[in-house]
Amino acid sequence: MRIALLEAWDPSRPDRVFMPMGLAYLASWTESHVPDVEVRLFQELPQALDWGPDLVGISAVTPNFPEAQAMARQIRRHLDVPLVLGGPHITGLPRSLPEPFSAGVLGEGELTFQEIVSLLKRTGHLASTDLTGVAGLVHHTPDGPRLSGRRLLISPLDRIPFPKRQWPGIQAQPQWSFTSRGCPYACRFCSTADFWESYRMHSARYVVEELNSLIDLFDIRFHVIMDDLFAVNLSRLEEISGLFGTDLRRPLQLTATIRADLVTPRMCRLLREVGVGVCQIGLESGSDRVLSYLKRQTTTARRNQEALDLLAEHGIRAVGSFIVGSPMEDEEDLEQTWRFLRENLRTGRLFAFTFGPLVAFPGTEVWTEARERGLVHEESTDWSALDIDLRHFDLDRYTMLGPLSRERFGNWFRRFYDLWDEVRSRLEASQEG
Repeated sequence: MRIALLEAWDPSRPDRVFMPMGLAYLASWTESHVPDVEVRLFQELPQALDWGPDLVGISAVTPNFPEAQAMARQIRRHLDVPLVLGGPHITGLPRSLPEPFSAGVLGEGELTFQEIVSLLKRTGHLASTDLTGVAGLVHHTPDGPRLSGRRLLISPLDRIPFPKRQWPGIQAQPQWSFTSRGCPYACRFCSTADFWESYRMHSARYVVEELNSLIDLFDIRFHVIMDDLFAVNLSRLEEISGLFGTDLRRPLQLTATIRADLVTPRMCRLLREVGVGVCQIGLESGSDRVLSYLKRQTTTARRNQEALDLLAEHGIRAVGSFIVGSPMEDEEDLEQTWRFLRENLRTGRLFAFTFGPLVAFPGTEVWTEARERGLVHEESTDWSALDIDLRHFDLDRYTMLGPLSRERFGNWFRRFYDLWDEVRSRLEASQEG
């Protein structure tokens, strides 16, 4: 059996940065657990159609949900095969399953997709009556989309084989990996807690073995750990440090994600020991009242500053992320964020930064609040407008959540954007030099 996997993507944006790792895990798990199955990842739909798959899986984030629908319609014109949808959008809004798809996989997909593939091999089709017995999905019935029941999560996480990274026709992309799934926190703007349900970590041994495999396969020297939150359990971090010293093929320069209110001198020492030279840290705002809303009173601007000071003391470069456009955010709040940002760039506490508008993504509390305010709706929202990619952000289509006029918010957004572009251009020039 042939299975084609694709990530829904706007064809006008060819600049993909990272391999869709969720699909890579899905491929390795399926090939390991279902005999006589070949799984391939395709970047372009025509190549997938030419391959003649027996099943097509498409993953979509919210802004690319319309593209997933368009891809499904195009596949239907060429192939009479089952289509399965996965990813954050269908997980957040399971009853939005479009008609061309036989099923939507909700949340963690390996076990659910394995059962779907096994069912197709056994029966030759994906009938609604059979899909009812597969936990963790939504499927069509005469009475509308139906959820089949909660899927138990994979435990321990080390049961999952390393993601499949070598694909015919696709240049190797070993830049990043996950060492955990989920997040122990529940920020209002993030759907991670909803998608993954709980926070689980790979063992220190698994982490080292995967990095060794990437060293062997791709000769890596630099690597990005893209967990929602990498440095949570300091005991595991200490164990990773010990194994890096004894079992890692070579020292690596790592980038990892951390959380400001967890930063301590001990954490900084351990991060340095494992080779973390750059940390991505969610600072979000320079205003305490905005931080209280976004991060549920878990941090303050002062605590964020203390975290940046500690990272600088230990020689770790910080890349801060910020969010603008919260429901209560006024110009004084934005001014506080601006001053916090500029001062830390000036002193070198921030090596670089990213920012974006607050967007009401399905599966987040921000979505629920925006829906109650009548700002978004499952049937009428333009999903492609819910986009935080600064390279393609369209202010005119943005769903305003805060109290400022579109004109005033736009002035502030462009102010942050110009600074971001200045910092980005300076870093690119220094790397080229």
